[in-house]
Amino acid sequence: MKRILLLVAVFVVSNAFAATVKQTTLGYTYVELNKASYQAVEIGTSVIVITKKGMVRPYTGVEISAPIFFDSKGSNLQDAENKGSGYGVALQVPLIFGLDIGGFYIQAMGGYNIGWLNDSLKNVPSGAQIGALKTAKTKTISQGFIYGGGLGYVFNSNFTLGLRYIKGSMQNEIINEPTSAAIEKKYKTNYTKIMALIGYNF
Repeated sequence: MKRILLLVAVFVVSNAFAATVKQTTLGYTYVELNKASYQAVEIGTSVIVITKKGMVRPYTGVEISAPIFFDSKGSNLQDAENKGSGYGVALQVPLIFGLDIGGFYIQAMGGYNIGWLNDSLKNVPSGAQIGALKTAKTKTISQGFIYGGGLGYVFNSNFTLGLRYIKGSMQNEIINEPTSAAIEKKYKTNYTKIMALIGYNF
């Protein structure tokens, strides 16, 4: 009974002093995995709980976003060159902690990223002649923890503009049999993401 009363009290207090905001975002994302880079259109949705009143309003929440990759450059595989036609999708689920200061906001983020990447590579075996070029098509799962931050501004019309900078470390595994010579199927990379976004608060 005490637990039920405690939950009711927390619910009443949270509704009295805080508001729930839902946000949908659309943005451009640039991702680096060591020597490889990808461009993406990213779609996300988040739910945050923010203090109702005050010049400085703390908030916390959770987000789910999906970068859709449409271009790639570089490669982390030895003796390989990217043909520039990579594509794929990722799923990111970070927790959000931030401050809203008169419409301007700054936030910290931390969570998990998993991506499915498809690349077409030119494989050049060490010491091979030009005639020995072969094509390797790889399907890679890339996953790991991410952390970073963002800043932006929320307009009176409920639209928001923002920038994000995210870091992390990814474990990568090629899950298909590449149509080329032997390729190392498991490897680790650093993760860097820069994102510019526009959003709308409901």
